[in-house]
Amino acid sequence: MSTTKLGSLYSIVRSYALKGMLLEHSIYEDLSNSRNLGEMVDKLRATIYGNVLVEPPKPLTSENLEKIFQTSLIDIEYSIVKYIPKAIFLETYFLRHIYRNLKIILKARALGTPYEEVSPKINLRAEEHLKIRDLVVKALVEKELENTVEALKGTPMYRDLSNTLEIYQKTKDPLIFETSLDRSFYEQLFNSLKKMKRDERKPLRSLLAYEIDGYIVTTALRSRLWNLTPAEARKFMLSSGVKIDGKEIERIVQATNIEEIFRELEDSYYKDLLKIVDLSQPLRTVTSIESWFKEESIKKAKKTFLQDIFKLAIVYSFIKLKEVEVRNLSAIAFGIEYGLTSSQILENIRRVI
Repeated sequence: MSTTKLGSLYSIVRSYALKGMLLEHSIYEDLSNSRNLGEMVDKLRATIYGNVLVEPPKPLTSENLEKIFQTSLIDIEYSIVKYIPKAIFLETYFLRHIYRNLKIILKARALGTPYEEVSPKINLRAEEHLKIRDLVVKALVEKELENTVEALKGTPMYRDLSNTLEIYQKTKDPLIFETSLDRSFYEQLFNSLKKMKRDERKPLRSLLAYEIDGYIVTTALRSRLWNLTPAEARKFMLSSGVKIDGKEIERIVQATNIEEIFRELEDSYYKDLLKIVDLSQPLRTVTSIESWFKEESIKKAKKTFLQDIFKLAIVYSFIKLKEVEVRNLSAIAFGIEYGLTSSQILENIRRVI
């Protein structure tokens, strides 16, 4: 992200301003009542999204609208981060857009989905900004799973994915590649955090806890659902979390079942998780726990604007909230296209402000 650096203050102040332009919940309610996608687009033209919806996509589908919303997020995020000196943490966080594409590609290869169906789901805007478009395209055009992984040789995620190939033959669950990519991403993100100045690191570390530790807990649970051995499960684990230390991680990796993992969490920072545990429905419990971490992450991001003034945590928090907004709009578009009622659509909407 080499460009003229204006300084962190510019990006922090801009994040405050853009946070003030996030859509209120009443707008989501109005959008969810749209009769069709055309009406939804007309309503959005009166918001900050008006400049990206001057020409609606053709065909007008929820998938194409989602791509427009994502592109808007990527462009705004890049325009903020590129001006910050030594913004290694935020630059690394930006890479999640590339990881998202790779998740889609690897899942498609595992399921045998043809290129023609996968290509429209890929948004290469982040790759264009970083000038690495060819890397993802190379993976996209490969027809075999093994060749797709090989196309990523030389990247930080290659070693993890190579190890995952063998385990996938045991589980046959494409989600295992998503988990592998998340491990690689969060390891990079955690390492980048350590390189930040101490006064910036503390608030960012506090914010990141729900992402890093959420990954650790849900991955431990999924490892049990996949019947992985401790050695196999360890390949998807980080060496340490934020509120979960290395010893705690080793204990949950060694756990023989899901119930034992929850027992290890009884005295942890995340003991409140136990309130939503239903051992009779382990898969639903994992999903609920994943949602809990996401909700807590959003709550923490909102508080940052009052607690960590003039810190880079403000930029990270705005990006988090903007990302939720994009997911909300995409969910509304999907619901309208497929005939869901307003109440059904709003069930999947998270409050941003």
